[in-house]
Amino acid sequence: MVSYNQDDALPVLDAVSTSVSYIFRVLKAVSSVSPNAIIQLSTDGLKVSVENSHTVQAHAFLNKTLFTSYTFNPPSRNRRRVIPSESYASTQSLQEEDDETISFSVSMKSLVNCFQIFGSEQEGTGQKSATRSYAESNEGGGMMTAFLGGSTVCKLRYDGTGSPFIVMFDEGGVTTTCDLQTSEYDDSISDILLEADAIGTKIIMKANYLNDAFRELESTDSETVKVKSTLTPPTFVLISRGELGSVEYKFTRDRNVIETFASEESVQNIYNFKLLMSASDAIKLATKISWRTDEDGVTSIQCMCDVGDGRQTFIDFRYLPIYDEYEERTQRAQTTARSQITQSTRRSGDDLFSGSDDENNLSSD
Repeated sequence: MVSYNQDDALPVLDAVSTSVSYIFRVLKAVSSVSPNAIIQLSTDGLKVSVENSHTVQAHAFLNKTLFTSYTFNPPSRNRRRVIPSESYASTQSLQEEDDETISFSVSMKSLVNCFQIFGSEQEGTGQKSATRSYAESNEGGGMMTAFLGGSTVCKLRYDGTGSPFIVMFDEGGVTTTCDLQTSEYDDSISDILLEADAIGTKIIMKANYLNDAFRELESTDSETVKVKSTLTPPTFVLISRGELGSVEYKFTRDRNVIETFASEESVQNIYNFKLLMSASDAIKLATKISWRTDEDGVTSIQCMCDVGDGRQTFIDFRYLPIYDEYEERTQRAQTTARSQITQSTRRSGDDLFSGSDDENNLSSD
């Protein structure tokens, strides 16, 4: 345990976790989108965001429940140590402190490589770490089970603007420290948002069925994927066509597969194949999927991953569609208008799995 003097500024983030394999697989699931990431810290945990060409974004949520200890000290709390409490209270409320977030940019590739240390074969011994063995034994599970090795501890620390993001591992008395260079958050990067009042299609389904569909689609080496939602069977269709052939994967409205289906009309949209497939690793980790599309074709694929003990982690992919130049889509001419700058989003967004009267309570499985 690190101790601090009264005159020292507390670190903005000081967290400890034994769920090392867990965090690694979540980070790896979004790492293919971009080599760089934005990390947002809050009282609820960490949000790791990546984006590619303002067309696809992924947000991985590492809730504080993944950590055995999690302490978030925004700069306002450090200032409180030197400003008299009575004068501070007149300008800042405790609620405002709880809502405060801190964001910075970091190399996603370097961050994943830090955790990869515990997922690769040990040099010279041919032995695998506990994390690697865990990952391989659960390769086809579709559900993440808490890491039970117990010998690996991961510590995260961030001291504030200009400081490195420190990732430290302690395994069997051997300590490895990674200091990752950080930079200020680039607020020119916009979140891809869905129109909450204009959701045309909402589907909640078991993740293993969507995983099977993605595996079939990959066999075509296609450039695009057409997604159709229809009011009559088959309810949900994924179509890819390429030089190696074509695949049409059809889902019927079977409660064993699709637990919730809501669509105001039959719609179809086209997406970049490789970008859509970037969600594959996240889908493999998930137990359930929330697939939502608004009237402009913006799609969210949110993956709910069970941590165990009633805890969940969420990974959310957002996509802009590809429009056929010959189609009359006058309302969609300016696709960049679908992106808005949001700097305060910090919660997991598990409410995306609710909102329909006939839905199951996903957290009660």
